Order: sequence, then structure tokens, then C-alpha cells
Amino acid sequence: MHAANDSLTRVRIRALIKLMVLGAALLLVGVMLRYAFSGPGDTRGETLRVDLAEIAPGEALRVIHGSRHVLVVHRDAAWQAALAGDDELVDPEARRGQQPDGLDRPLRSFRPEWLVVIGESADLGCELDLVHPDEADGWSGGFVDRCRGGRYDGAGRVYADQSARRNLPIPDYRFAGDDQLILGRP
Repeated sequence: MHAANDSLTRVRIRALIKLMVLGAALLLVGVMLRYAFSGPGDTRGETLRVDLAEIAPGEALRVIHGSRHVLVVHRDAAWQAALAGDDELVDPEARRGQQPDGLDRPLRSFRPEWLVVIGESADLGCELDLVHPDEADGWSGGFVDRCRGGRYDGAGRVYADQSARRNLPIPDYRFAGDDQLILGRP
């Protein structure tokens, strides 16, 4: 009778271990699926208000939203003029890339004077530096990644003939009046 109890105990322990392994595997698959289907800058309902009055024309503000760097760029007349002339872009009409519906393409913004982009290169996730068109030497200005020097124009569209092949992602955002921008999903 003692041997029967040991056998039954072993079966229960094995069943419990199998259930624990199955639970851990399901949890891992759930985390992986959530990561795979999350968008750029997806912060799961978090929002961040940005005061636009603090950003002078021709300047940018770098903020952290969730775990991502976001650049809010106040495009002045020079920025807006520089956007029209680039013919060296991979996707000049901005038909591809991660961006909210309803953006004005190819400006990739809801308002021509404002650009909101994830401030990390599309291939390696390196931080971006802003280069104003007046300071650009031989190109129209925009963004340069700090790792390999990949370039993007003032709308976050990637230039051809470099390692990066995708436009910069644009996070979900909306305007609240003329002087507030809200990052994140409503």
C-alpha cells in the first residue's frame, strides 16, 4: 500500500510540474505577442502633454514617452521649404512606414509646422541629432543618427544609399488647442 501512495504522489508531482511549465510557456508567448504587435512608442494608454510654446521655430524638444525618445520639431519656413526639393529619398511620398492615419503626406504631420517622430534611427535605434537646413552642408537637413550617420529629411523620410531603409516611425499624437500636444493614444 505504501508503494501505491508513492506512485500516486509521483504522478501528481509530475502533473503539477507539467502544468507549471505550460503556464510559463503561455506567459512567455503572451509577452512575445504583445511586444510583436505593439506599435512604435506604444505606451499602453499612457499620455504625455507637451507645451508647444516652449519650442521656438527651427528648434526641437526631446522628450521620453514610455521608453522611447520622441522629438517634437517646430519647423520654420526654411524647414518647410527644404521638404519640397529632395529627390534622393527611398519613399518620397511617405506611403510606407509606421505613422498614424490622417497625416498630411509627404509632410508626415497633422500641421505643417510641427513634426513628431521617434527620435531613434529606424535600423539600430540610435539617437538622432537635428540638423537645421541652414546648417546642413550639401543636403537639405533633417536628422542624422549618432551610430552610423544615417540621414533622414525634415519629415523623417529616409535617404537612399545607406543602411537604414525605413522612414522614422511617428507615434500617436494629437493637438489640444494651438499650444498643447498630447503624445499617446486617446
